[in-house]
Amino acid sequence: MSTIPLIASVTSRKPASKMEKKTTEAVIKAFPAKQHRSEQTHEKLLQSGLDLLRDGVFDDISIAQIAARAGCSVGSFYLRFRNKEAFFKFLIESISETLQADLQANLTPESIKGLTLAQTVRHCVDHYVEINRQYESIVRAAVQYSINDSDDWQPVRDNGLKLHDHYIDLILSKLRKANQEEARQQLVVGLQIISGHLVNSITHPVNRLPLHDPNLTYWLFEVVMHCMKVKLPTQAIPQQKKTRLRIAPPKKKVTTQRSK
Repeated sequence: MSTIPLIASVTSRKPASKMEKKTTEAVIKAFPAKQHRSEQTHEKLLQSGLDLLRDGVFDDISIAQIAARAGCSVGSFYLRFRNKEAFFKFLIESISETLQADLQANLTPESIKGLTLAQTVRHCVDHYVEINRQYESIVRAAVQYSINDSDDWQPVRDNGLKLHDHYIDLILSKLRKANQEEARQQLVVGLQIISGHLVNSITHPVNRLPLHDPNLTYWLFEVVMHCMKVKLPTQAIPQQKKTRLRIAPPKKKVTTQRSK
């Protein structure tokens, strides 16, 4: 069987007409616009999911609600995600990318160049608390899923470990200790302790040091410093009296009377 060289098959084509050229150019121009709209829909769905999670439990949120809040159809949702669980994984992956970009842009060795060891620890703890406050609804939903034998907690846990590793590298660069490995282990323990408290305060209504307590970052900072066996600088102590922790007031019980 004879074969036709590729170059011959290309050169033997007839030159495109003006109408064909215009059609081709229109199609090429349409692709970026279509891709841009698709990316916008993804972003709207992401924001919709985050907004709805702040107001309620993920299991109670319907796909129709997510699509409606994003301003798209349910069909558009299913074009992108197999089900709500796949959408939840998309949320976590998107947040992971955002966190990594934030670390590379705003939490670098250059950004802490003029800070002391204590200031660096406080800076990292502040950042970690703020991240948990910002994405508390995602953490809560992931914990709820993990109770039902789901692996959705694993990506959230992996994100936390990546943050811990980043903080540890920054803090160790300020630490003048011969045994860096010992210091690393001390930091790991300290970060695990404060991570446990943050997750607990997100998933359960705690009275002592709730998630949005204004003194929370200071107390968690002190925990890390204690684990590192580093003396706390006096200027780091907040203006409020240290001896008393802020306790969230108990929720009032609402009683209703049946109409006779």
